[in-house]
Amino acid sequence: MKHEMKLNNKAFNNIKSGIKKFELRLYDDRRKNINLGDTIIFHNLNNLEDTISVKVLALLRYPSFADLFKDIDYKLCGSANSLEEKLERVHTFYTIEQEKKHGILAIKIELI
Repeated sequence: MKHEMKLNNKAFNNIKSGIKKFELRLYDDRRKNINLGDTIIFHNLNNLEDTISVKVLALLRYPSFADLFKDIDYKLCGSANSLEEKLERVHTFYTIEQEKKHGILAIKIELI
């Protein structure tokens, strides 16, 4: 199955360059449809026609970002200078209330 998602330019380029190995999302109804082996097409928000495709290698669920980063090195989830900075950054995209309501999905990906 194919899924489409949008990414800011920095995250898009981190996946493209191989720095980012996990895409982090809320475990909402839309993400519950993702399965191992699926393809995700990411669109760069700076230019929606600029795309990259990845294969889903693993799906890991966590109650919070803090729990996720106890298991997965934050550096594999995009660039940040510290764990604290990474937690602050993810909370600019998702509120703590959303995090508590849905939980977190770490999607391990590989460029195809």
